[in-house]
Order: sequence, then structure tokens, then C-alpha cells
Amino acid sequence: MPDAPQRVCPHCARISYESGVRCPYCGRTFARRALPGLALLAVLFAGAILGGVYLMLMAFGDELDRRLDTQVQQVQRDFEDDLDGFQADVRRELDRRLPAPSPAP
Repeated sequence: MPDAPQRVCPHCARISYESGVRCPYCGRTFARRALPGLALLAVLFAGAILGGVYLMLMAFGDELDRRLDTQVQQVQRDFEDDLDGFQADVRRELDRRLPAPSPAP
């Protein structure tokens, strides 16, 4: 008996020291069946999760680009307005400081 490995039946969960292929308690094999359907389902589930995360990140990136473009356009408009105001102030100050043009002889 010490030469036989300790095995747990995947079906009835009982420990046995049998070296045979079958469980002495339930009579089923110690080998687990490969579950390709379950593996395929897990892969599909992981793919769906990753696809959903990808779509959410793409939507987030698009929204971020849209908001940044809006902010950049607003800053450019404000800068142009400030620059136009500055130019008008400089013209008024130059007109005030320079003498009026005299008629040519």
C-alpha cells in the first residue's frame, strides 16, 4: 500500500491509495475529462470583456480629444481677442502721441 500514490477522485472527492485507473469507491476514472466547451466559453468570455474594455477606452479617448480640441479653440479665440484689443490700444496710443499729419505743399 505505501507504493501506491495518494489520489483524490475528481468525481466523488474521496482519497484512495489505488494505483489503478478507476476509483474503488465510485468506479469512475481518476482522469478528468478535458472540457473544450468550457475552455472555449472562457476564451469567448475573456474576448468579450477585452473587447468591451477596448471600446470603452476608445470612447474615452475620442471624448478626451473632443474636449481638448474645444479647449484649444477657446484659448485661441481668447488669445486672438486679446491680441486684437492690444493692437487697438497701441494704435490709439500712437494716434494720441503722434502729431496729426499736415497737408503736403
